Amino acid sequence: NFSEMTRNIGTFTAAGVGLKESANAIQGIANVAAMSGSSSQQASTAMYQLSQALAAGTVKLMDWNSVVNAGMGGEKLQEALKQTAREFGTNVDAIIADAGSFRDSLQEGWITADVLNTTLKKFTVEGAKEYADSMIKAGKYTQEQADALLKEAQMAEDAATKVKTLTQLYDTLKETAQSGWGKTWELMF
Repeated sequence: NFSEMTRNIGTFTAAGVGLKESANAIQGIANVAAMSGSSSQQASTAMYQLSQALAAGTVKLMDWNSVVNAGMGGEKLQEALKQTAREFGTNVDAIIADAGSFRDSLQEGWITADVLNTTLKKFTVEGAKEYADSMIKAGKYTQEQADALLKEAQMAEDAATKVKTLTQLYDTLKETAQSGWGKTWELMF
């Protein structure tokens, strides 16, 4: 929800991530959480742990365990991280093969702050569009790859923004009321 996202943007900026990058990362985490079926509280926990990882410069096993415990460490996020690492020139497949598993490979520090931020950015429509355009210009993506990335980002954003259950409707109405009160207080003062 909005208040948790804004609070976690603060933890990301405190970890040394720029404001725009923090907002993109938080939105990306929220979209991944929605795709994974995680709650806003679970997403908030993962956001906090990932901000600590960013401050350290890499995602280690302890950080990843928090993401997994939040229900967000599935194949989709793992594959996205591996793809970004490959695009950054890291031979992640060899690292994972040498370590024996994705989890064990994290001690090698291949999920850097840049890999994590870029991956999370790709889970937002705006971020995916920016990234796909830059990759096409660099000759590293075909139009089909760009379209696939944008489709994935749109699915993630739809999962986070479209109401599908009564519980989601209730949460949306509650969030709207909170945001409305916040705007009222802002206007008054």
